[in-house]
Amino acid sequence: MVRLATAQSCFKTFGIKPTAAPWAFRTELNELNDLAPGGAFQYGAVHELLWQGRSALPRSFALLLAKAAQTEGGVIVWSDPRRELNPPALSAAGIDLRRLLLLRCANRSEEIWTLAECLRCRGVSATVAAVQCLSRIEARRLQLAAERGGGVGLFMRPYTPGISSYYAAATRWLIQPAPGSDQVQRWNVQLLHGHGGQIGKVLLLEVDRETRALHASAAMADRSAAPAPARATA
Repeated sequence: MVRLATAQSCFKTFGIKPTAAPWAFRTELNELNDLAPGGAFQYGAVHELLWQGRSALPRSFALLLAKAAQTEGGVIVWSDPRRELNPPALSAAGIDLRRLLLLRCANRSEEIWTLAECLRCRGVSATVAAVQCLSRIEARRLQLAAERGGGVGLFMRPYTPGISSYYAAATRWLIQPAPGSDQVQRWNVQLLHGHGGQIGKVLLLEVDRETRALHASAAMADRSAAPAPARATA
């Protein structure tokens, strides 16, 4: 694990040479892949993970996608300005800490600049960050950086209906907590945007709190979502 102030040293740090990335990747959950456009998640693109109200950040979903997107020799960059990530937990979830960069930027403008630099770096498979809001220019800048670098941007941000339509993202997902138990944590996942994807369908993701094993509920995956997101509790 390396804490990095800027992204320009990623090649020297890991001795990575630019490589051509495949056009898309799939996660370990076929039910989730089936919702995405073409049955896969596009490289060279931004994917937005949205939460609503008081829901917690969808870090588990971001982790699932980041692991799937990581190419051989590539690194995951995760912006953690508030030092909220738990590296041992990430390691237990299957992340190689030797291929993880934690960004600890001093302010928002520095973070946006660094995220763009990471997205441009062909040695970075996935760039993950929580962003409260983005301007049109910032969103476009990050999208173009992802296209140039060939990796993926996974941006967690609040969901506000009717305001987020101009954000430059290949897919946009709404993640809401669902009733769980002491043994199992659950989320409802809905594809809100993605040309060619199963927009509006809801998938129930479950994670075992002890083993961190993930699986999807086929019954929920086959159910069409209501026009408004269903009410869910943590």
